[in-house]
Amino acid sequence: MADSRKNDKLWREPVFVDLAGGKIEARINLKQNPSKDQKPHFHPHFELLYITRGTRNLELNGRQYSADAGDLMIFRPGDAHIEFAGTETVSYFVFRFKPGELAEAGIEFPRIDKVGPVISLPRKEMFYDIFNSMVEEFENPGEGSDLILGAYLVEFVIKLRRAINEILKNQISEGVDSVQLRVSRAMDLMEKNLTGSLDLEKIAGSAFMSVSHFSHTFKEKTGESPKRFLIRGRIEMAKRLLETTDKTAMRIAEELGYESPYFFYRQFRSKTGMTANRYRAKHRRKVHME
Repeated sequence: MADSRKNDKLWREPVFVDLAGGKIEARINLKQNPSKDQKPHFHPHFELLYITRGTRNLELNGRQYSADAGDLMIFRPGDAHIEFAGTETVSYFVFRFKPGELAEAGIEFPRIDKVGPVISLPRKEMFYDIFNSMVEEFENPGEGSDLILGAYLVEFVIKLRRAINEILKNQISEGVDSVQLRVSRAMDLMEKNLTGSLDLEKIAGSAFMSVSHFSHTFKEKTGESPKRFLIRGRIEMAKRLLETTDKTAMRIAEELGYESPYFFYRQFRSKTGMTANRYRAKHRRKVHME
């Protein structure tokens, strides 16, 4: 309870951070902070991260999201957020600009309410090229660089608006299939985090659904609950580790995120009909005979 109150207080008092001076940067193999127990911060400017390698997580408006290679993270002015590791290292372009720059160019930033703060962009190579050109111009300025960077900003915002419209159009044309797509992405997230402490709220947030709606929709689409899906995934991973490594059952339970190894033992036996040690012995005899 104390932790919850402390966390609420942190979110009520986010830190103001102005990074507009670093307009465009490329960060390669940046070691990430694995902890989300940080003080939230916000900017007076837009901050966009285009992930090129690895995974970066964020918490915003009470939800958690993951951005993988080819995804764009969007923080609008005033968006209080926390960023933390999805993988040990990450590479990305970071692009910052002030609202006034858009006003001077006569354009508006597209609304992201229906797509969320993490967007899987179509035409990823096109956006990569835009960011790469921005970095090159910013790091090697010459005559008219401000004009060129301003033109890149306009090009980027227009193409981002087109990309968002394309995503929304596809969701409408797909109808129910768009729900299936969100469930599929949630399944991918769950499969990538079988060994981590991934709570249902975060999984539901990745599909832009409430926990109750997500649980109902997930079971409707897959035939099993999110919890059973995670358990099945962990048991399958345990089988592979028993088959291919000499790790003890206790070590495997720990790596799979079980707080109690005895709970893992019971769950494994319930799902496979045998103990972990018997499963290993039986499987390895079978491999040896083949």
